[in-house]
Amino acid sequence: MMKIYLAGGMKSDWQDNVIAAHPQHTYFDPRTHGLDEPAEYTKWDLEHVEKADIVFACFTKDNPSGFGMCIEIGAAHRSGKPIILVDEKQLRSWAIVRCCCNIVVNNLGDGIKILKEWA
Repeated sequence: MMKIYLAGGMKSDWQDNVIAAHPQHTYFDPRTHGLDEPAEYTKWDLEHVEKADIVFACFTKDNPSGFGMCIEIGAAHRSGKPIILVDEKQLRSWAIVRCCCNIVVNNLGDGIKILKEWA
């Protein structure tokens, strides 16, 4: 059983699809922490990135900026964690973020398939 941190937007419920596809794993899902203060949820996020075996990040089309996910990916990269990035937006300005990831795909289905191979 792997510990998987779910990084990315909180509006499209993509996390539910990942969890449903691989329910045997433990997930660190920022939607569940219930924290409102930036210092508190940032601390929670970074602590759980560190606890995770792998980071699954999803930059959905409805994610306005991805700034928080960039910090999570950077922390995971610095810690040597494997990172799968689903990059739906394919922004040129995100090249530096994509370079920090082990696998980059452009749709959630492909990301879920890769996770199955890794986990």
